[in-house]
Amino acid sequence: MKRYVDKHSFTMPILVDTDMKIARQFGARGVPTTFVVDRQGKVVASGFGPIDFDAPAFRDYIRALLSASSG
Repeated sequence: MKRYVDKHSFTMPILVDTDMKIARQFGARGVPTTFVVDRQGKVVASGFGPIDFDAPAFRDYIRALLSASSG
């Protein structure tokens, strides 16, 4: 996982849930599963399967979320 994250220069926190404890708590049913968590710890979005983190729509969503939570 570390090589993949480094290769793609991801800077966001990435959870590797080896014992599936968090997956069970969140009801994750597939791999990979992505959760977007706001600054208050609330899950505001989720997706199953590959996510293009470089897609303009995803980046715009994150920017909007950051703007909304900083005000």
